[in-house]
Amino acid sequence: MSTVNREVTIKIDDSFTGPVCDYSVGFLKFRQQGKIEVADPMGSGTFVKLGKLYGILTAAHVLREFGLEETVGLVRFPSIRPALQNRRLNLGHTKRVLDWNGKDCDAPDIAFVSIPEVDGRELEAKGAIFYNLGLPRDFKIGTAGNRMSTCYALVGVVGEWTEDGVVAFIKGRKIDIGGLFGAAKTVRPFQEDGNDLVEIEVSFETGPRVPRSYGGVSGGALWELHVELDKDLVVVKVNKKLHGVAFRQSGDRKRVTANAASVVEAFVKDKVVAAWPEADTGQSETEAG
Repeated sequence: MSTVNREVTIKIDDSFTGPVCDYSVGFLKFRQQGKIEVADPMGSGTFVKLGKLYGILTAAHVLREFGLEETVGLVRFPSIRPALQNRRLNLGHTKRVLDWNGKDCDAPDIAFVSIPEVDGRELEAKGAIFYNLGLPRDFKIGTAGNRMSTCYALVGVVGEWTEDGVVAFIKGRKIDIGGLFGAAKTVRPFQEDGNDLVEIEVSFETGPRVPRSYGGVSGGALWELHVELDKDLVVVKVNKKLHGVAFRQSGDRKRVTANAASVVEAFVKDKVVAAWPEADTGQSETEAG
């Protein structure tokens, strides 16, 4: 008996964005321009939780741009787009931990900033989803005869895609923040000074916009998508797993490097849990995310 292996090409399009974009967030830094308040994108992150602890996983150099008492803007990229966002977070009510030597482009470059529980629950009520860092991700085929395929996608803010909105306000200005959901056409794991890293080149075959720079994507998530297909190769389910946190781009601005999953896991164990020992890491059967 012979076995025929069929190569499957999965096109990552808008139907894949919902499962991961509701986890995504961009950081905005406020400044005054005359009498008008404006906001500049400063990086990306992922809403995460560990037990009752809410927070944002990002790159350490992103948080460097903000003072410990500063109020920052948080912009979401929800699957259901709201008419207007004006979410702010007072960093004076938060706590941060990081793993970084302070040198640009050096690895690891990863950080976590807590969010007060009341803010976390408000964000959830608005549609944000917090990725559960304590939940095992061991995906299996749900139906006999189906097959599983794996692909990767990078999510984050693209600073150069920021545009002034058409609506003006007395004390501020509406801006449109552009976000990237980019399928990875190449994924190259490697080590640097003992740190596990992943280099990604994004495919733009499914989208018309190609950024000149990935400035703003730092702190964004690299997702590992487990796609279950039926016997006719129709997608029946997409599971997701955090595969890395982006922190730098190549000199030619064509590739992005991320802290690999092993770095993220070690950081959560050694830094986050150590800083919040009261966080309940036990999981209930109904918890998701």
